[in-house]
Amino acid sequence: MDTGWLGPIRQISFTTGNLDQLVSFWETQVGVGPWSIFRGLTLNMTYEGRPIALPVHVALSMHGQTLIELIQVSGDGPSPFHDSLNRPVIGLQRLAAMSRDMDRDVRVACERGMEHCAEGRDATGQRYSYFRCAAAPGILLELLEATPGFDDFVGVLEARARSYGATSVVGGTGGARDACEAIPPMTAKQSGTMRAVQLTGYGGVDRFVMQTVSEPHPGPGEIRVRVAGAAVNPVDVKARNGWLDAWMPLTFPARLGGDVAGIVDAVGEGVTAFRPGDRVMGMVNPLGDGAYAEMIVFDASRFVHVPDGLDLVEASAMPTGGLTGTQLIEVGIRPARGAKGLVTGAGGSTGRAAVIAALDAGAQVYAGVRATSRDAVADLPVAGVIDIADEAALAAAGPFDFLADTVGGTVAEALFAYVKADGVVGSSAFPPPVPPANSTQRFVSLVVSFDGPRLERFARERLQRFPMPVAHKLPLAEAGRAHTLMEQGGVGGKIVLVP
Repeated sequence: MDTGWLGPIRQISFTTGNLDQLVSFWETQVGVGPWSIFRGLTLNMTYEGRPIALPVHVALSMHGQTLIELIQVSGDGPSPFHDSLNRPVIGLQRLAAMSRDMDRDVRVACERGMEHCAEGRDATGQRYSYFRCAAAPGILLELLEATPGFDDFVGVLEARARSYGATSVVGGTGGARDACEAIPPMTAKQSGTMRAVQLTGYGGVDRFVMQTVSEPHPGPGEIRVRVAGAAVNPVDVKARNGWLDAWMPLTFPARLGGDVAGIVDAVGEGVTAFRPGDRVMGMVNPLGDGAYAEMIVFDASRFVHVPDGLDLVEASAMPTGGLTGTQLIEVGIRPARGAKGLVTGAGGSTGRAAVIAALDAGAQVYAGVRATSRDAVADLPVAGVIDIADEAALAAAGPFDFLADTVGGTVAEALFAYVKADGVVGSSAFPPPVPPANSTQRFVSLVVSFDGPRLERFARERLQRFPMPVAHKLPLAEAGRAHTLMEQGGVGGKIVLVP
């Protein structure tokens, strides 16, 4: 009988409490691979009429014509991934079919008695809808919007699966969180104004204006920080020129800047980890309420203490780059001791952090840079420095057990050829590079997430051995010049705005 709304099943989804373990099962027991793994994603959807945002890790591979999706959810319910007791669902969770007319198929499904329990769009804009029925408890049916981009992505996965013959490379991860000593809270009482750099619209640096605005006050769980330094990152430039609009649109006026360090000025109700006068660094929202200002207010959980002896301006240069590079190695790739790897963009903050993390893991590391950036890695004890455009040098040093990519694009895609067939390619670039159709390596795309203990450890144990170079310290009013310097490239270190 023609159901009228659900076509052939194209995707089977499983939920798990241990993504690496389940990937290993499919590789070694079933022979399915290679896997493309996306860590640190946020799944935004409407569930039972309420908006929810779930942190997830996702792994994708093809088995014949069927897309296999493995999901590890780290957020709390209620959600489609939790049962009625708010426990994560483990096992077969969803069967999905493609739809070329989402509105029609959703309407017909509801007319047939299905409950339309969730819907949303992914980062590419592709729509999806979940359905359930009391007659079949425990299984969700999903409609996925058929789009050219999705078809292309599945085509790449199919081509990689046909070439597959790799051996699994899976490792564990973990880390203890440090407890915070209780400190009596204090609350800001004074009111006044501050200066902030506002972005008035997408475009060139002329869209920046310096404005006097009301100073913010911390609410419950928040702290106010008097900014000592706000680092300029590539995402700031991409946000300003509108390159990220399809994924993360701005509301104007917007304030950019995700990395910050300074002095705690006031704390909100319930904050016990910090008190006024503490030196802190952290990651804030870089796409609207950022750090290009004299003061910022943000959730206290996104800050850590700055170690004694570390300059605050230098501290502001490290959160995003330091965490991204460290997580790329420790969470994404997890190289075995003695493994040989190549880190692209090793002269930048993320690449530098990845090199340091890989060295600390006992790997043999080659720093991949452009010919003009060799000086930026001169202090790192790597096995060699390679111009990533030099095919002969790459071939002589390879094949590599892993590639840690911080550059993305066609540069990263070309480097798959120098990684062993059963190796690992990890990338922190956004959007991530597309693995070549004949590639068999495990591919891991990592989106950075804030990790206070890891950031403190990086600052304490690593940054003081291999400092994060600061190339330019510019006044806050010169945000436009800072962006121009970054767009020109070859800066040789971080750019920090100093109020």
